[in-house]
Amino acid sequence: MKARVLTMAMLLITAATCMAQQNKLEFQTVVYKDSLYRTVKLMDYSGDQEPTYAIGKAREDYSVSTLKVVGGPAEAMEFLNQWLIIDAAEGAMDGPVNTKTVKQKFNEVKAKPEFAGKPLDINTVLRVKASQFLSPDDPDNPEEAWGEIGNQIFASVIVNTNTPNYVTLYSDGYDYPSGAAHGMPWSIYFTFDLKNKRLLTLDDIFTKAGKSKVLQMVKKELRDEYSEFGLSSEIGFPGNDPALTEKGVVFTYGAYEIGPYAMGMPEVCLPYSKVKQYMTPQAKALLK
Repeated sequence: MKARVLTMAMLLITAATCMAQQNKLEFQTVVYKDSLYRTVKLMDYSGDQEPTYAIGKAREDYSVSTLKVVGGPAEAMEFLNQWLIIDAAEGAMDGPVNTKTVKQKFNEVKAKPEFAGKPLDINTVLRVKASQFLSPDDPDNPEEAWGEIGNQIFASVIVNTNTPNYVTLYSDGYDYPSGAAHGMPWSIYFTFDLKNKRLLTLDDIFTKAGKSKVLQMVKKELRDEYSEFGLSSEIGFPGNDPALTEKGVVFTYGAYEIGPYAMGMPEVCLPYSKVKQYMTPQAKALLK
């Protein structure tokens, strides 16, 4: 009898695990790469006088890796696929991100002339964006470059955490305009509440009273990790919203946001054991 009860318990646990797996979204990586050589002014700053230039060729690169949702609950699939298309076409959305705003923005992107008559899927968007970025030469107005490297963009979106209740995506890359001293990098997490089909913000994750406590923790971690940069005591939360991950809540600052370029893009991860008491009931429910 005891063996039978144990067997039934194991079957129930297995069934529950399978159900949870079925409710999780399935992702497929989509990659688009292209390049060309553009006519440019190759600038020479080595002399003491005004810089000189010669007409030459510089390589331009467009390399983007992103995601497509290919399995999981239908409404969550549609919501996240539309957001990924918007992100690839125009970058992250401003303002609240939910089913209504994503659908509205998706239709706006679909109505743009460059997508007219084309199926608006992630492959189409990447192909169109690459053709715009790698546009033909204008012989009368060659672009300026310091060397044989022209405009470049490298970007990727990957899955950081995937659960039945929420998904956190990680986006990083850099945009390197021709002639710039260096590229401008970015590193952003996005946490999507799959129950309510929305992108979580700072206020969705932490209570009003708890935010000040959490900020003190973030500042302490920054001061300990980046003490050589003499950080200001006036540092606030990063411009990017925090994210839920397997290890805890992650806060990411952009390049130059709180320090020099050499500081990089500081990241702080606070374990749930420290911050869960300051989280909203809705955010806590997503962790179950």
